Amino acid sequence: MITADQGSLVFEPLGDTAWRLCDTSVEVHDAARLVAYVERVSSNGGYEAVWLGLGIPPSMHPSREDVLRTAQLVRDTRSASTRSKPVPIPHRAPVISGWG
Repeated sequence: MITADQGSLVFEPLGDTAWRLCDTSVEVHDAARLVAYVERVSSNGGYEAVWLGLGIPPSMHPSREDVLRTAQLVRDTRSASTRSKPVPIPHRAPVISGWG
């Protein structure tokens, strides 16, 4: 396992040019542990990251360090997000429960 400087994110090798990016703060058997599949692209020497469960499309990066920075940024953004009461839509009447 190749550890990263981004806290709990680590690269786990799948071969010579492919890795899993995992979050070690998540339990081993939890699917959320897998953050991305990363593969070196021979045509341009960069790295393609296929993100899992983050709602972002695959992306190209000049280095694995850039993949780590992106993963950390996404994690920080998600952890800073707080759930709150939805903002009411002014042109819609509130939902009234019951059968009238």
